[in-house]
Amino acid sequence: MTPTAIRNFNADARLEIDWDDDSSSSYSHEILRVKCPCADCRGHTPEQAKIITGKEDVSVTHLELVGNYALRIEFDDGHNTGLYTFTQLYNEIL
Repeated sequence: MTPTAIRNFNADARLEIDWDDDSSSSYSHEILRVKCPCADCRGHTPEQAKIITGKEDVSVTHLELVGNYALRIEFDDGHNTGLYTFTQLYNEIL
């Protein structure tokens, strides 16, 4: 799946993506931050995964497309190392 539009709404703390199959997805900033797929948050094994808390008021400060496969999201807590693949976002497997 490929996004046709990506909209960030800091007032509502939501990110919305329209997909090329005419479907749409909506994600809260909190869920995106808590479910960050980076190695620091997820670890290299399930035992190393961190439980991320206290992100209820986090906001997205920057979005960057990475190639034709992912989105890098920067949050106002300074975290920006996760690559959210379009497949993960489309299937909501974060």
